[in-house]
Amino acid sequence: MATGFDTALGEITLVLFTTLAPSGVVAFILMGLPALSPRLDAAMRQRLNAFLGVPLVVSMVGLVASATHLGNPANALYVFLGVGRSPLSTEVFFAVVFLALAGLYWLYSFAEHARPGVQRVWLAVTMAAGAVFVVAVGFAYAAETIVSWYTVYVPVNLVLNGLAGGPVLALAGLSAAGFEPVRGRWGRALLVLAGAALAANVVVFGLQSADLPSIENSFVTAAELVPTNGIMIAAFGVLGLAGIGLDAVALFGSARLTVRRAVVATLFVLAGIFIMRFSFYMMHMTVGLGV
Repeated sequence: MATGFDTALGEITLVLFTTLAPSGVVAFILMGLPALSPRLDAAMRQRLNAFLGVPLVVSMVGLVASATHLGNPANALYVFLGVGRSPLSTEVFFAVVFLALAGLYWLYSFAEHARPGVQRVWLAVTMAAGAVFVVAVGFAYAAETIVSWYTVYVPVNLVLNGLAGGPVLALAGLSAAGFEPVRGRWGRALLVLAGAALAANVVVFGLQSADLPSIENSFVTAAELVPTNGIMIAAFGVLGLAGIGLDAVALFGSARLTVRRAVVATLFVLAGIFIMRFSFYMMHMTVGLGV
């Protein structure tokens, strides 16, 4: 039986990109929310701005990994020429816009006389650009010729992945920054958001899996390309639940939320997302005779 394992393995850099970038951007947005408050202590604002580098680096690692897919860096020019008419070009464009705004904001936060008012406006614009980027990633795979991807499930999956991984990563970043409210209601709210997104995505993945046998071309069905999809969905749910549960024990129980615990929890959730992104590339199937 034909499977899409080799296809997904060949796109491993894009698997990594779509695993890290949405979660990194969502984490950046969530970590930036407290910094928008004019009542925040100046020292705490400085620490938050400094630790915004954590989700920024996660997002950049994903983008750098995806850049290897171009083969030749000179091909980036052709990518930008397709902005507006090519979903993939639009995705790359908004990725660069977000990372440029976020990177310059992060550097400006170390300026000796940085102006809080300028920082708040700049941060708000960057967060808005990040939200647009996450949505653009979701719709980047809307290609009619790839019948297994041209479904409503794909953009929903990607956005929900970001909403599952982003809050957990934000929890780790806020803990490292010493933002005390994250050990109370802030942290619990982040976990509720992550848990709701995880549960919703398990349902969406299940619905998508049920449709795979009916998606076919002249050669194979999408279900045959991903014979282990059910197991992969289960792994996604278990790893995500393990990560969120690790933080929940501290925030809703008697354990102490440490940076180490938060980082391990993030790795669990991202590992689950990685598995389902691998599954996504396994199901790549074009119309006609190819896969």
